[in-house]
Amino acid sequence: MAKSSKNVSKKTTTRTYRKKSTKSFKTYINRTLKQSNKSLSLSSKAIKVIDSFVRDTFEKLATQAAQVARSNKRVTLGSKEIQTAVKLLLPAELSKHAMGEGAKAV
Repeated sequence: MAKSSKNVSKKTTTRTYRKKSTKSFKTYINRTLKQSNKSLSLSSKAIKVIDSFVRDTFEKLATQAAQVARSNKRVTLGSKEIQTAVKLLLPAELSKHAMGEGAKAV
């Protein structure tokens, strides 16, 4: 008996790679700017600088809040930990304003 050989054709598949999505605060920066003055606009470089500033501030606040939670032997970050982190990191007048805005949002 003769062995039957199967024709195995290799399938060539082309992969399409998606661009890695990067989260940005660009839309929120523009919305906030338009709320204060509709005739103003920002260049793309200015938006990148502000976006970097917001990311850095968020990272610092999250790190400080985690340290506060750890020192209080808690596992979950709550509003009190965030408020304490804001009080520790931001200057006095800015932290008061942030606390008022945070209370309004809740």
